[in-house]
Amino acid sequence: MQRVITKGVNMKSIRISILALGLLSIAGNAAAIDWNAICCDGGYEYRHRNQWDADNASKDMAARLAALEKERQRLVDELAAAKKENGALSDRVKALESQLADRDRELANLRSSSGDASKLASQLSSAQSDLTQSKARTAELERQLAAAQASAGGDKEKLAADLAAAQSQLAALQAGAGDKDKLAADLATAKQHNADLTSQLAAMGGVAGDKDKMAAELAACRQRVAELEKMLADRDKELAGLRGDLSAEMSKLKEAQRGLIRALKPQIDQNNIAVDLNNERLLINLASGYLFGSGEDQLKPAGADALKQVGAILKDFPEYKVAVDGHTDNRPIKSSLKKKFPTNKELSEARAANAAKALTEGGLGAATTHGYADTKPVGPNTTDAGRAKNRRVEIRVTK
Repeated sequence: MQRVITKGVNMKSIRISILALGLLSIAGNAAAIDWNAICCDGGYEYRHRNQWDADNASKDMAARLAALEKERQRLVDELAAAKKENGALSDRVKALESQLADRDRELANLRSSSGDASKLASQLSSAQSDLTQSKARTAELERQLAAAQASAGGDKEKLAADLAAAQSQLAALQAGAGDKDKLAADLATAKQHNADLTSQLAAMGGVAGDKDKMAAELAACRQRVAELEKMLADRDKELAGLRGDLSAEMSKLKEAQRGLIRALKPQIDQNNIAVDLNNERLLINLASGYLFGSGEDQLKPAGADALKQVGAILKDFPEYKVAVDGHTDNRPIKSSLKKKFPTNKELSEARAANAAKALTEGGLGAATTHGYADTKPVGPNTTDAGRAKNRRVEIRVTK
């Protein structure tokens, strides 16, 4: 009985040992299993690992290429806007050069006593205002160009880095390609993307070159604007001096004009004498009928007295030049007068000389004389009234 019990106990121990050995074997095999390799789709990414990586790389490059294309288009738009602004600035510089040429011509006219000082000052003021606006616009365009250049530099470096990354991925794909037929098409697509990136990088370099050219053009424009500003400032200073001189000269001539009008008021009221002040010159117009008899060069007493009064007033202004001009109508000299005055030129010269002599008798230092005959009419020689206006002696007082 005891032997039977012992045998049963031994059999039970054997079974327990076998069961323990089986559990240990199962536990050892479980440690060698890669549980992460089991997924919901049966492990496709592990069975086709190369294809999976190629698809992901292509998607990443497509997204990066789209972003780079968007950035490139933005830079192209900014460059186009900068070129447009640069063109507008160049046009403005040309307009300023044209205005400066106009100012120079007007200043030349002013120096020759035929300019209009107030009009020139107004135009110079307008040009200075336009120049100020042009300078402000130049500064704004310079700021925009600097920002565009900084952006272009950063984007160019980013493109280079992306291109290097894409080339590295392509090399990895080529080295680890498993499914050659499928990966060949993917690699071709990736290479095309790589070529597109290279082309865009080269285009970005061209954009940067255009911006450098624009920067040089803007620098030249700014230099030209500075030169124009200096030239206009010089003209303005010169004009200010001329205006001051003109004001002083006009003041003196007005004083002489007032003295003549007071002294010759009866003759002026009878339209025998006219006194006019214009363009920095004082003009005294005396009718020949008041000064001389018909065809004669000797002064009438009244005419001689009037000329002496003029000389007495003008002697107080020795800094001015006095010229006496004789004028006639177009009727030729007739009868015995031709022996003394063959033509109207000789008659006009003789009358101018006698009028100048009367001025010196009144106290004037010296005067030049000219005889113009009928070459400078102030009225038509077809009417009596017109011919009467043309027969005259003019006294010009200038600086």
